[in-house]
Amino acid sequence: MIGSSRSSRLTRWLLPAGVAAAVAVASFASTVVARASGTPKLAPATAAQLLAAVHNAHPAGMSGTIVETAKLGLPSLPDIGPAGGGSGLSVENLITGSHTIRVWYAGPTKQRIALLGQLSESDIIHNGTDLYIYQSDGRTVTHDKVPASTDVASGSPTLPGMSTSPAKTPQQLAQQALSAIDPTTTVTVDDNVRVAGRSAYQLVLEPKDTRSLIGSVRIAVDSATSVPLRVQIFARGASSPALQIGFTDVSFNVPSDSVFEFTPPPGSTTPAAGAGGPKVAGPHLTTHKEGTFRGGPGDATSTSSGKPTVLGKGWTAVVKLPSSALDGTNLGGSPDGRGSALGILNQISTPVTGGHIVNSALATIFIADDGTVYVGAVDQAALMQVASTGHGL
Repeated sequence: MIGSSRSSRLTRWLLPAGVAAAVAVASFASTVVARASGTPKLAPATAAQLLAAVHNAHPAGMSGTIVETAKLGLPSLPDIGPAGGGSGLSVENLITGSHTIRVWYAGPTKQRIALLGQLSESDIIHNGTDLYIYQSDGRTVTHDKVPASTDVASGSPTLPGMSTSPAKTPQQLAQQALSAIDPTTTVTVDDNVRVAGRSAYQLVLEPKDTRSLIGSVRIAVDSATSVPLRVQIFARGASSPALQIGFTDVSFNVPSDSVFEFTPPPGSTTPAAGAGGPKVAGPHLTTHKEGTFRGGPGDATSTSSGKPTVLGKGWTAVVKLPSSALDGTNLGGSPDGRGSALGILNQISTPVTGGHIVNSALATIFIADDGTVYVGAVDQAALMQVASTGHGL
């Protein structure tokens, strides 16, 4: 999911358990058509009070529609996904254009997310120990088993600088969060807003370091449930967000159990595996591609050579990735490998001395000739400086 590592960690921290699945899968960012009818009048609240309320928000259930829009100023991506696409879980569907997502949540072991296209749909269904991914493009089904105690929707990332000792109250935790981000970030409460017809407070995070491409991050917090309803990321000096995610409609009723039941459609297949080839799924098929669920950044690779390195800190931190961390990651569904993360970056980049560059509103990416990738929410000159010196700004 673009932007500084600090801002992404903060955003994940702000999303309560379970809601993160609906809003963050994917990592995803969106435009919200807020049903505005003037600024709602709400009781005054401080940033610390809002952070504490968000942390303490645990809705029993919710469902709704998220509309996401990315206006990053990237060049048009090539058509690398499967034919008849529009909703495939591919990189071009995450970082360009506008997309609609339906979400359902009924506790830590029941979530469903549907990415809707004009002629297709991609679904992620978590129900107990079962985790399914279905893509109507190609009619493919992937089935993984997760431990019964796993909450695939939740996460408890810790802000840099925060004490590892548990806070006694939500208010103390909020103060820890504010203390951790205060050296690099100004946190304020802006005018109240309406999102999806609901009144909401608005938290604003602004980097103090003007070298960051990010001007501000705005988080709309529902006044009744304290659930984040919208996240907007603005480029420095911009009047409209480059990246948005939020609800256009939302309900906090618990969805029916039937929403989380999944039967592979007749004719669907699992991804080809070995000489056995794909398996054809029928109405009663219960055996699919089995796997072990792994979560957390440490599981991305088992070797240190494939792990990212962070150069610098705060909003101007630059992430250094070896080519091995990206080259084998197919994000576009293309059988010839053009859909790999590294392949896509090369296709939309511009040649520069020593490699290729990708410029966007919120981040810059430099792909060195040796395949090393540098990503940061800084401009091209700053990123090239970090790449050439090996030191943060």
